[in-house]
Amino acid sequence: VVGESRRKEEYFCFAEHYCACYSFFYDVINRAEQLCCKHQLAARLAGSLGACIEVKVSDEQLAVLLSEL
Repeated sequence: VVGESRRKEEYFCFAEHYCACYSFFYDVINRAEQLCCKHQLAARLAGSLGACIEVKVSDEQLAVLLSEL
């Protein structure tokens, strides 16, 4: 997911469980004011509408992706 900030930061987002954006950590984890962030909502909506492409990766590829967080 690409953020809207001037820096165009990229975040890993897993629709049901995790997003690397600041809002997820601040509003969802720390303050418990939200159930999910806007990136997770967008990912869930895209999945429901069939507007996304599902890609399967091996455990090793996933480990590399997560190690770069």
